[in-house]
Amino acid sequence: MKPTSRGFLIASAALLALSLGPGLVSAQSQDDTSVADAARKSREQKKNAAKPARTLTNDDLPAALPAEGKPATAPSEQATGEDGKPAAGAADKKVAAADQEKLAAKKADAEAALKQAKADLAQSEGELNVLERKQKLDSDSYYSKTGYVDDTQGKALLDADAREIGDKKSQAEALKTKIAELQAEIEQYSEPEKGAATPPN
Repeated sequence: MKPTSRGFLIASAALLALSLGPGLVSAQSQDDTSVADAARKSREQKKNAAKPARTLTNDDLPAALPAEGKPATAPSEQATGEDGKPAAGAADKKVAAADQEKLAAKKADAEAALKQAKADLAQSEGELNVLERKQKLDSDSYYSKTGYVDDTQGKALLDADAREIGDKKSQAEALKTKIAELQAEIEQYSEPEKGAATPPN
C-alpha cells in the first residue's frame, strides 16, 4: 500500500472516532443519569409511602401514679389476700379498737355500780346500827316493867324492831353479794387490758 493511502485511512479513522466519541460519551452519561434518577425516585417513593398506623392499648400506657408517687393498688388486692380471704391489717385493728372501747365502757359502768353499791351498803349498815340500838332501848324499857307480860304495846314495838332489823340485815347481805359480783366483773374486764398492755416476748 502506498504511503498516501495509509495516511488517508488513518485520517479517516480519526475523523470517525471523533464523530462517534461524543455520541458514545453522551449515551453513557444519559444511562448513568437515568440510573441515578431511578434510584432517587425509588428512595423518595419509599420515604413517602404511608406507614401503618399503630393502635394503642391500655398495656402500652404507663401505670398512673397516685399523689404520693406510689403505684396504685387494685381494690381487690387491698380487700383480699392471696387466699381470697379478707386481708388482715387496718380492718382487724379497727375491730380490736372497737372491742377495747366496749370493754372500757362496760368496765366504767361496773365501777360506777360498785361505787353506788358500796355507798348503799354503808348507809344500810348505818341504819342497821341505829335499829339495833333502838331495839336494845325498847327491850330494856319493856322488861324493866313489873307487868311487862301484860304490856302488849311494848311487845308489839319489840316485834317491829326485830322485823326492821331483819329486813335491814337482808338488804346489807344482798349489797355485799352485789359488791362481790361487781368486783369479779371488773377484774374480768381488766384482763384484756393487761394482755394488750403487755408486749409479746
